[in-house]
Amino acid sequence: MQIQCRMINVSGVVQGVGFRPFIYHIAIENGLCGYVKNAGNDVEIVTEGEKEDIDRFLHDLYFKKPPLSLIDQIKTNVFRVSGFSDFSILTSEQDETANSIIPPDSAICSDCLRDMYDSKDRHYHYPFTSCTNCGPRYSLVSSLPFDRENTSMLEFPMCSECSLDYKMSSDKRFHAQTMCCPNCGPVLSLTNGNCDVLASGHDAIIKCAELIDGESIVAVKGYSGFHLVCNATSDRATLKLRNALNRPAQPFAVMAKDVETVCSFASINADESSLLLSRQRPIVVLDKSDEFPLSEQITPDLHNIGVMIPYSGTHHLLFDNSDADVYVMTSANLPGLPMVIDNEEALSHLDKIADYYLLHNYAIKNRIDDTVIRIVNGRMAFIRRSRGFVPERIELPFSIEPAIGVGPELNTTVTIAKKNSAYISQYIGNTRHFETDQYHKQVVLNLEQLTKITPRLWGCDLHPEFNTTRFAQDIGGEGTVFVQHHHAHIVSLMVDNFLPVDSRIIGIALDGSGYGENGTIWGGEVLEATYSGYERTAHLMEQPMPGGDMAATYPSRMLLGMLHDALEPKELRELPLYFKYGESERDIVLDQLEKGINLVKTSSAARVLDSAAALLWISHYRSYQGEPAMKLESVAKKSIHNIDLPVVCKRGVLDTTSLLYELYERIDTHAVCDLAYSIEDALARGVAELAISSAKKRNIDVIGLSGGVAYNEHITGRISEAVKDAGFEFITHKKIPCGDGGVSLGQVMVAGDSEGIS
Repeated sequence: MQIQCRMINVSGVVQGVGFRPFIYHIAIENGLCGYVKNAGNDVEIVTEGEKEDIDRFLHDLYFKKPPLSLIDQIKTNVFRVSGFSDFSILTSEQDETANSIIPPDSAICSDCLRDMYDSKDRHYHYPFTSCTNCGPRYSLVSSLPFDRENTSMLEFPMCSECSLDYKMSSDKRFHAQTMCCPNCGPVLSLTNGNCDVLASGHDAIIKCAELIDGESIVAVKGYSGFHLVCNATSDRATLKLRNALNRPAQPFAVMAKDVETVCSFASINADESSLLLSRQRPIVVLDKSDEFPLSEQITPDLHNIGVMIPYSGTHHLLFDNSDADVYVMTSANLPGLPMVIDNEEALSHLDKIADYYLLHNYAIKNRIDDTVIRIVNGRMAFIRRSRGFVPERIELPFSIEPAIGVGPELNTTVTIAKKNSAYISQYIGNTRHFETDQYHKQVVLNLEQLTKITPRLWGCDLHPEFNTTRFAQDIGGEGTVFVQHHHAHIVSLMVDNFLPVDSRIIGIALDGSGYGENGTIWGGEVLEATYSGYERTAHLMEQPMPGGDMAATYPSRMLLGMLHDALEPKELRELPLYFKYGESERDIVLDQLEKGINLVKTSSAARVLDSAAALLWISHYRSYQGEPAMKLESVAKKSIHNIDLPVVCKRGVLDTTSLLYELYERIDTHAVCDLAYSIEDALARGVAELAISSAKKRNIDVIGLSGGVAYNEHITGRISEAVKDAGFEFITHKKIPCGDGGVSLGQVMVAGDSEGIS
């Protein structure tokens, strides 16, 4: 018998996921001695034993790994035999230069749920039950390695029973850093707005469920922030919440007790069901069923609804004690501001919204909004990539310098990267608001601290007035790299499809706005793109925006701008449109157009869809981002006849005035739903024609689509069909949001490769 010793280093998501206990178990099962410990980026393992036993150990290491883990690389080296007598878990090493990978939060597992419902178990009805395979991770970590003292659980020393489980190798909570029980862990309490404690522990759950059933609004503190919760079947409660938030039409997400309940109000396929049940538990956007038993106030005038199912012990226990099977569950924040995470903050900021508060007493270190996903053209599309997925590593197709992308202005994220690894932050939001701007800066600091990456290059938007751009310039100095918004979209698409460093594609970028190099607002672009540069090969017609951003908020203004040269003055004045300040506002807008004053030019695809929504009397005011276009899509879903609107493309420009004029000409002779469908279809066909023409002229085989308009299933599907029929490969996003949440990744790639690193 010949004893061997091997040093094994495992990198990936291997901390905070029960990896060391797992290694301990398979080492014992294979008769090996040695140790395992967290060591900077990796988990370090030393095994001593017979060669066959070590080989079996390595097989088990890869194929039986814990469900929350992700192995990127396993390195093995022959090591000198030290004569270990057993196998042990050693104390973690501190390495200030290591960029470890932090595990995301995960839904409570079936084993812990079983304990929570076992009246003989000490975790009975205890909502903070967790083990090595589940529970909060990123939301409660303050530094690495992922040990209890570096998390919010530091404030909750383990009781004797938990300590015993922690040390017992046969227990599922063996070395579980977040484990606790009612004797030593966090406590729930239910309070009113005066901070009076009405109930605690499981009684707080029972009373909270009663209040929700009784049409109260309750602010519920979860893993990573507060939600505002009410009964989803109650028009009164939902409308009360909507009015309190001053969100006249913005759709609310709901949480259903289980997938069977979801089927009672939404259409769901196998892929969508799998997403709902995944350990990440995202919000999944589903089509409403024909019979919709929930309040119409949840998603006014939309055909779909965002749905999730319980992911914490608190959620499960609330439904167990409630008559309602579906709750409205929306992030607790005022419009444009970050989600509330602190008890005192909730009591002060939500006092005019929530009637009651279900609180717990552990600190949330990193706020994380819920992830939102929609199936578009048969593929998963991230609308918001956050809880459950952040901060998973994104593997890059080539190595780059240490860099950061600070994102655009709206719906922003931050990405930090080094070599072949990138880490995209949780959703941050609208940095025009001071509080969100400060949150953005804090996220940058947190990512730097947790990844141990010090960026040398700072990628930012081309727009000089963005807070994010100014921030990058202030910190990055000469290392600041300005990246055009739509080039960043296409580069993120290239990374998402793992295209090699020398790739060229024709990229279609369709969205609301992005600062163009010619000083206009872009948003309907066809680019020949590489990782390092781009050329604008085609675009939508540049149209006037009377009053600038006002035309994006009130699409009737945009419509007048688009039809100004196509209709007679009398026809423009007789168009049945909505203006906030009445007909006098129409006169001012027409005067601006006539004299060419206070106008901004845009090629935005979103503004075309907004204008169509105004013309068809579907939407006249954008109270939330994308509202007119989303309502247009919902009306278009009802169509049974496609009207073949002519598409005019000349010299690389799609004539959107002619599109809107053709729509105008047919208003009295066709159904609104058919017209809505047809304008989407014509826009998609026109854009596809521009892209195909560019690809043929430049001998490029791949055409891709990015930008917020890509969430429209009809438009994406139509472009895909046309591109494939023309013999080209068509790519869309897989793991990265096609909206502005993916822009920071494009920025970091352009910045990090700006010195030709490959």
